[in-house]
Amino acid sequence: MRMCRHEKTRRMQARIDRLLRSARIPAKYADDSFADYIVGRENAEAVKAAHWMVNCEDRGMFLYGPRGTGKTKLVAIIANEKARCGHPVLFSSVPDLLADIRSTFGSNTTAETMRVVCEAHCLVLDDFGAERMTEWVGEQLFCILNHRYNEKLQTIVTSNYSPDDIIGRMATVDRAGRIIDDMQGQRIMSRLYGMCERIELRGVDCRMKGVAV
Repeated sequence: MRMCRHEKTRRMQARIDRLLRSARIPAKYADDSFADYIVGRENAEAVKAAHWMVNCEDRGMFLYGPRGTGKTKLVAIIANEKARCGHPVLFSSVPDLLADIRSTFGSNTTAETMRVVCEAHCLVLDDFGAERMTEWVGEQLFCILNHRYNEKLQTIVTSNYSPDDIIGRMATVDRAGRIIDDMQGQRIMSRLYGMCERIELRGVDCRMKGVAV
């Protein structure tokens, strides 16, 4: 017996629905598509790159710029479109991801949580640099990004900070604020440079203007 066209369609839709649920895309953006994103002069390059990311599998994007310029919405749309095409994707803000890892301490599931994050077909990390930097945080981020870099797994990152600013935020400083060691930030950003296209999203905070992003 051969599966009929309607059953194939039903099963494909069921798989897409499962992928969308497992992607952990924020509810605010769960139904968004490119049709919901306002394109202007300041974000046209980022939107063009986002379209390319949907069909790309081994190259990522580091999207940075001021808060409220639509970074999260844009990468959520990428995640939505990839899931609708049947491609697995995992979405998380970096602070939430680190909290998830911490919550597994003492339950013998830390390794499994790290495996899921490290091996996700496409990983979207939102709000990179928002976390309070400690040696432990740096170790977790490097472990994740180093594995994904070596395995050529697509990683999409947003940040309110430029690459240079992130390196500074990850640096160890003395009491006077002078940088003692910035090697950890250099190593992490080196991996991101190697696997991501860097795109700056310019503009003003649309939320302050009452525009939903």
